[in-house]
Amino acid sequence: MRLLMEQYFFIYGGLGLQRYMVSDKSRTDAFAAAIKEVVKDGDQVIDVGTGTGLLAILAARAGAKKVYGLDNSDIADIAEKLVDANDLTGVVDIVRCNAGAFDLEKTTDVIVSEWLGHMAFAEAMLDDLLVARDANLKPGGVMIPSEVDVLLAPIACPELYDGQGPGFWREPVHGIDYSILEEMEQNQEISSQIQVPGESKLAEGQPMVSLDLATASPEDPWRRGDLEFKMERTARFDGFVGWFSIQLSPSVRLDTGPDAPLTHWRQIHFPFKPFDVEEGQSLKVTYELNRDEYDPRAITLGLTVNDVYYCYRIG
Repeated sequence: MRLLMEQYFFIYGGLGLQRYMVSDKSRTDAFAAAIKEVVKDGDQVIDVGTGTGLLAILAARAGAKKVYGLDNSDIADIAEKLVDANDLTGVVDIVRCNAGAFDLEKTTDVIVSEWLGHMAFAEAMLDDLLVARDANLKPGGVMIPSEVDVLLAPIACPELYDGQGPGFWREPVHGIDYSILEEMEQNQEISSQIQVPGESKLAEGQPMVSLDLATASPEDPWRRGDLEFKMERTARFDGFVGWFSIQLSPSVRLDTGPDAPLTHWRQIHFPFKPFDVEEGQSLKVTYELNRDEYDPRAITLGLTVNDVYYCYRIG
C-alpha cells in the first residue's frame, strides 16, 4: 500500500494532471464563486490538497488575511513559485505535509478543499480533510464544500452497453462467435469513467450517501442501503450511472451528473445484465459502498438487482 500511495503522489505532482483539473471550467468557476461568497476580509483559511495553489490564491484575493495551502506532493514546490509570481508571499504559505498532521488549534475560519475523486470518495482524501477540520476549524467555521451527495440512476444506453461494454461481444468478428464473452465481461464487473447521455436515464438519480461535511466522520460514506426507482419509460435496462453533487456555498452548487455541464470527473458507468422494464415499474436496488481492500485510493460499489449481484471497483 505504501508503494501505491507513493505512486499516487508522484502522479498528482505532475503538471499534466494539474492542467487537466485547472482547465475544468465548471469546477474552477464554481469553486471561485464559492470562495468569493464565503471568505471574508481578515479570515484565516486552509486549503487542503492545494495542488498549484489555485484555491489558496483565490482565498487571498477574496480578502483572507492568512492562507495555508497544504500538499504532500512535489506540486507544493510549484505552488510556492506561483504564490510568489502572484505577489502573495507572506499572505499564502505553502506547507508540504499530510493535512492530517497540520494543527492550528481551531483558529481557522474557512477550510476549502477540492478533495473529490470519482463518485466523490475515490482518492481517499476525505479522511485527512476531516482530521484537518477537527484540528483547525473554529466553532462556526465554514467548510467548502459544505455538503456532498453521491447519486445513482438506472439507464438504458445501448450505445454504451453495446458499443463500449459487454454487448460488444454479441456480433461476430471475422466470422468468429464471441457471444459467450458478454456474460464473462459482465462478471468481471468493469466500471468506466465516461460522459453518459442525460436522456439515457430511466429515472431521476437518488442519493446513496449524503454528508454534511461540518459533522461527517470518516466512516460515514461506507454503508449498505436500498433504493427504489420508478421507471419513466419502457426500455431495455442495461446499467447504472453514478455521480456526485456538492454544495460549495449558500448559492453555489456543482453537479457532475449526466444533465449537468461536462466536468473532468464525468460519470461512472456500471453495465449490468440487461432486461426489459415497463413505464411505471419499480426497480429495486441494494447497494454496498466500501473502501477497496487492496488499494487505499479506490472504493467498491456492490449492486444487487433481481438477485443478480455485481461488485465494481472505482479508482
